[in-house]
Amino acid sequence: MSYPPPPLPPRYLWIPAPHAHLIRTRCRRVALLLITACLVLIPLLALLSGQLPPVYPALGVFSWSLVGSSMVMVVLAGVFLFAARRHVSAEHLDLHKVGELRSGIVVAWTASLFMTMFAFGGLSLGLSTAPLNRDARSISWPGVWTLMLLLAMPFVLATIALITGRRLLGPPARR
Repeated sequence: MSYPPPPLPPRYLWIPAPHAHLIRTRCRRVALLLITACLVLIPLLALLSGQLPPVYPALGVFSWSLVGSSMVMVVLAGVFLFAARRHVSAEHLDLHKVGELRSGIVVAWTASLFMTMFAFGGLSLGLSTAPLNRDARSISWPGVWTLMLLLAMPFVLATIALITGRRLLGPPARR
């Protein structure tokens, strides 16, 4: 005796038109905020990196490349949020496509988390092994702490994308 297969979940979810407009508007705003914040963050990091003492070159390049990659992940999460707008029509939400984009945001957030942790580790190790001879600059600790906060900003921005994606594009049972 064979049983019929279970019914497939619907691909499209009906949502009220004002809610669809809200999803599209908030996704656009958050995506533009993330991309603009990354464009502002790059010059700030370049300006404040001069406040650090000379670090071991390999660790400095390692940390800066990880922070740059983390910013790419934030831009990617913003692009995913912006792309999610295409799958929200006047009164329908494409659950399959939006679910793929939500998964992409989770992957970008996870990558940003690990890149930020390794960047902090490399920068801390570089600061602890920096040459402190008589020609070395004095360390501006407020500059170092400001730089550390700026290094954490890509992860914070990726977290904003994750929370926005979970709240706006979540499965119907979570709303």
